[in-house]
Amino acid sequence: NYGFFLPLAGLEKSSGFEENPADTKAAEKMGRLFDHIRRTNHLEKPEDIHALNVFLTRLLFCFFAEDTKIFPKDGFTKLIESHTHKTGENADEVLTALFQTLDTPPENRSEALPVHLASFPYVNGGLFQADEPVPDFDARTRRLLLECGKLDWSEINPDIFGSMFQSVINPAQRSRLGQHYTSVPNIMKAIKPLFLDDFQAAFQGIFKRFSSDEGRLKALYSLSMRLGNIKIFDPACGSGNFLIIAYKELRRLEIEIFKAVKKIDSNALFDSRIRLDQFYGIELDDFAHEIAMLSLWLAEHQMNLAHESEIGNSLREDWEAFCPRSNRAEDEVYIVGNPPFGGSNSRDDGQNQDMDMVFDGWKKYGVLDYVACWFWKGAQYIRASRAKLALVATNSISQGDQVATLWPGIFSLGNRIAFAYQTFPWSNNAKDKAAVHVVIIGLEAVRLSDDLQNSLNLSDVQPKLYKLLDKEWHSQSVANISPYLIAGSNLAVASREQPLCNVSKMVYGNKPVEGGNLILTTEEKDSLIAREPQSAKWIKKLLGSDEFLNGKQRWCLWLTDLTQEDLDNLPEKHPLVAERVERNRAYRAAGSKNSDRLKLVGTPHLFRDTNNPANYILVPRVPSERREYVPMAFFDSEVISTDRNQMIPNASLYEFGILNSAMHNDWMRVVTGRLKSDYNYSGTLVYNNFPWPEAGEAEKARIAELAENILLIRADYPDQTLAQLYDPDKMPPPLKEAHRSEE
Repeated sequence: NYGFFLPLAGLEKSSGFEENPADTKAAEKMGRLFDHIRRTNHLEKPEDIHALNVFLTRLLFCFFAEDTKIFPKDGFTKLIESHTHKTGENADEVLTALFQTLDTPPENRSEALPVHLASFPYVNGGLFQADEPVPDFDARTRRLLLECGKLDWSEINPDIFGSMFQSVINPAQRSRLGQHYTSVPNIMKAIKPLFLDDFQAAFQGIFKRFSSDEGRLKALYSLSMRLGNIKIFDPACGSGNFLIIAYKELRRLEIEIFKAVKKIDSNALFDSRIRLDQFYGIELDDFAHEIAMLSLWLAEHQMNLAHESEIGNSLREDWEAFCPRSNRAEDEVYIVGNPPFGGSNSRDDGQNQDMDMVFDGWKKYGVLDYVACWFWKGAQYIRASRAKLALVATNSISQGDQVATLWPGIFSLGNRIAFAYQTFPWSNNAKDKAAVHVVIIGLEAVRLSDDLQNSLNLSDVQPKLYKLLDKEWHSQSVANISPYLIAGSNLAVASREQPLCNVSKMVYGNKPVEGGNLILTTEEKDSLIAREPQSAKWIKKLLGSDEFLNGKQRWCLWLTDLTQEDLDNLPEKHPLVAERVERNRAYRAAGSKNSDRLKLVGTPHLFRDTNNPANYILVPRVPSERREYVPMAFFDSEVISTDRNQMIPNASLYEFGILNSAMHNDWMRVVTGRLKSDYNYSGTLVYNNFPWPEAGEAEKARIAELAENILLIRADYPDQTLAQLYDPDKMPPPLKEAHRSEE
């Protein structure tokens, strides 16, 4: 129960937000409906999918409208129940007539319009304007539609529409655009510390600062005016989830202000000052943009205000021109959103062009994720101003090589990290959840313009770091948030080619590039030796990280000592080995231009790399985040390591001991990159930058002795793999104690 003492360490429990179960259920049902319609109507052409997207949008509106007093209660569902056949054969006719009615003002409707249609209101804004075809129904389509209608849509947030959109959009397009739709709890992680907490504190503070009704009333009106002047800007808005939730939370606060005003003056007139034209969004995809407009309109449907938004690529827009920002102390602009992520290996040509424009003048930016574009543009936008931003991002931008590439530039503009949520698994309420680990980072300027510097003092406000402890978020006020999202300085560690200290160099393992022709299973090895016994001298044990950690068996043909004469005689003396070499030649010859495969066609008997030290420490490149220590071990030249591991040739027990210390593992956890949430141990970044302790010969001998003890204790558990021995839930106490002895 150590959590009881967390406040003593400066960690406050951060209030969380639960997902609405109705949202997830609605998204799943609408996804099933869409899939069935697409399958039964054989819709594959882009124009057919567009029409189906429009139809889905209209259904979403109708379901929401019948439960939120826009339509008569359950009016849409009752229409389907009462006026369509159970087979669904006339559903397209009924829905077409309804959509035409919804697009027609009352004064233009025919007097002969049936009562069951005339009861529906006119819906302006153009949602039902386009003459898009309604798909054919069958009995199951009708049943799925009615199941959706039975849900209570008044309990469903309009922001769920974005997740429904994710369920139906083309998967290839979803991957390309980086559309990871955002759940309410994750949105709240960004907007609460960015501006909601401050507004709530300002509201609560009114009753502490002012004792008179007159003073409180004036302050309440002043706060409501402030709410009416702020701007919320999402430069990669997708279907508008951030804007919708920000709008709703601000309206909820405004309602609280209204209640407080009415308590003081029951005759007071109080109109909402929060308008949709305070919410700005840029979105490249037209259907996501339509969903954003629909969702915002529904969130504010009682005001019946048509919302307009501009479609565009926010990375090629002038943000200042799009959402003007002045340097007056009373002006507030908040940038918030969830831009596309896009790793360096998954960007398309257009995204690479975007990065070329955004990072024009930078010497190195290819390692950055696509999402870094929004951080750099945002950092320039908020510099020397009162504007702030909070963006969701892949955790990669706060790890590994990306830190030294991106963050020094952001800090050089006079910005700091105002708050941050450390790495957590991304989840949303869509049918197919995006599998990704993210961070949320808020930025603000600390080097302000002269006018603002005189009127504002940000130095008294400490940054907040949010940590997930025991499945609950806690916040900690710190002096500064490091770009690694820990309490610390703005120092960033860059890759280096040589170790910082005088120690053995770390090198990559051996990349095979052999198409499975030089690698053997145990069965293949035994069969080859049985038929060609002399081949045994060329067969060595092969260890990737999986084999190393989990005790699996693989082997390889290691033919580095063959002369040209040996190779020429191989078909005659060792036809099975020769056959494998020849298959590898053909495999490499089929490689694309400039690929490793094609470049290696002249040495088909060898791996791409042939590093085979007499002895070395093996370090897996992607160890699990759960382990307290990265498992390592000594091997000799009879064991070949693949490129899934790093190697430290001619390393000593002293080096093994330091690398297995808590000190080194803590260093690794901070500066290394990650694959999802697992560590990606980098030789150039982690090992080469590690500040080795200054130790005399006696100290080195003592550490070597402790390191040998670790190896001896491991040997006491011959039936357990390294993965099992280093499982934090199952690690044998003697082994745990041996590691801790080094600390």
